[in-house]
Amino acid sequence: MTPPAPAAPPPAARPLVYGHRGARADEPENTLRSFRHAHRVGAEGVELDVRVSRDGRLVVIHDATVDRTTDGTGEVASLSLAELRELDAGRGERIPTLSEVLDAFPGLVQVEIKAPEAVEALAELDRRTPLPPRAVLTSFHAGILDRAARLLPRVERGLITATPGEDLPARAAELNATWVCPELTPELTTRLVERCHAQGVRVDAWPAADPRLLARCVALGADAVTTDHPALIDGWLGAA
Repeated sequence: MTPPAPAAPPPAARPLVYGHRGARADEPENTLRSFRHAHRVGAEGVELDVRVSRDGRLVVIHDATVDRTTDGTGEVASLSLAELRELDAGRGERIPTLSEVLDAFPGLVQVEIKAPEAVEALAELDRRTPLPPRAVLTSFHAGILDRAARLLPRVERGLITATPGEDLPARAAELNATWVCPELTPELTTRLVERCHAQGVRVDAWPAADPRLLARCVALGADAVTTDHPALIDGWLGAA
C-alpha cells in the first residue's frame, strides 16, 4: 500500500503523478482498465469521480448522466447498480464501484465527490470498510468538504478550484484541508504555492497536459500534478 505524501514536503523535481480518471488519454475514463493502465505506466495515484446510484451504491463516473461515457442514456441517480452494470463504458468495461477501484488500484486515490449525497454514502462505506489512508476526498464545493469533515473526520480532504487566488491558503485552512488542487492559471504563482506549503497544505496542479504545462507545475513547486497522460510524464520531464 502506498502511503500518502508527508505534510508540506519541499518542492521536488519529480512531482507525484495522478492519472486523471485513470489514464484518460489512452483508456475509457473512470474504468478499472483505465486505473490499471495508470498504475502500469507509473502513476502514483489516480483521480476519480463518485456519484450514487438509485439504490445507494457509490459508482465511479464523472457526469450526472451516462450518455457521454457509455452506450446508455439516463441519469446516474435514476439507475440501479444492476442497470448501470449493463452499460458499456468503453472497450467492454463496466462502470465500477468505488470499492472495486480501491481493490484494483494500490496507489493514492483522489475521490472527487460529484453529488452531495455521496458524502453520506462514503460515511456508510467507511463504517463498514474503513477508507484507506491513501484516499483523499476532494470537491470544488466547500459545503461538501465541510460535511465530509463532519462525517469522515479522519479522511484527508482536498479543495479543487479553477480560480486560485490569494485567499487559497485561508480557504484550505477553513476546511482543514491537507490538499489544494488548483487549475494552472496565471494566478497560481510560486509565492502562492509557498504560502500553502507554509501551513502544511500540499498542492496538486492541473492540467499537466503537455511538456510546457508540466514544466510550469514543476517550476511552481507543485507537490503533484494531475494529467490525462500519465504514461508521458517521465518522458516529458526527461526532455526538459
